[in-house]
Amino acid sequence: MKMCSKALAACMMLVILAAPCAAETLDLSDLEGIDEVQAFEEKTWTYPIPYELLTTSDYIVLANKDNLLDKDYVPEDLVKLTCRKISSDPIQMRETAANALSVMFDAAKEDGITLYAHSGYRSYQTQNTMYYNRLKSNNGVDDGIVQYPGASDHQTGLGIDVINKAGIGKKFTNAFAETKEGQWVAEHCWDYGFVIRYQADKEEITQIKQESWHLRYVGVQIAQYMRDKNLCLEEFTQEWKEAVAAYDAAGM
Repeated sequence: MKMCSKALAACMMLVILAAPCAAETLDLSDLEGIDEVQAFEEKTWTYPIPYELLTTSDYIVLANKDNLLDKDYVPEDLVKLTCRKISSDPIQMRETAANALSVMFDAAKEDGITLYAHSGYRSYQTQNTMYYNRLKSNNGVDDGIVQYPGASDHQTGLGIDVINKAGIGKKFTNAFAETKEGQWVAEHCWDYGFVIRYQADKEEITQIKQESWHLRYVGVQIAQYMRDKNLCLEEFTQEWKEAVAAYDAAGM
């Protein structure tokens, strides 16, 4: 019996001594680290625009018939434009957009191009009046000339109509696109954070007829990306939201 007890004790001692070695080879923390590395690798952001910019910028808000702004929506940082305007009447835009417009107008002037701001921020109430006046004069038909109230880019405070001197006091037409001023805008606006909001080849998507004079501020990096990929704001919004959704889902 004593021999059996001693043998049993010796076996137990061997198990105890061997335990640390087993623990070292099966360290669960190592396995957790591997999982974390794999999760990190799976959740790599590959979209060309930074995730933080897309998810925090309020300059890429989309306003259209499917994404209506609230009737009480008024941007908090509206300022009066200090750049060249068609008249002395005040025109407002959000501050960052207003500053970018002034820089763009100055750059155009250096190239011998004189631009004029025509219409910036427009309230829901003003848009509502314009829309129903358009319906009244067009036998009740919405022809895509005036946006539905809440769907106007102007209500964001980021949209601006830009024309040349010859267009002051006249009806807007896409003849502006053929002028030296319109051509300068089409070539350079992206470098100052603006996109041409309603383009001819995107009418089916925007549901608005071409407006070569209507610019929309989104920020330089995004504007240049949209130019390079030939995306309207609707297409860009769908694209970046899908990228964000896929990235977020990878971390679940």
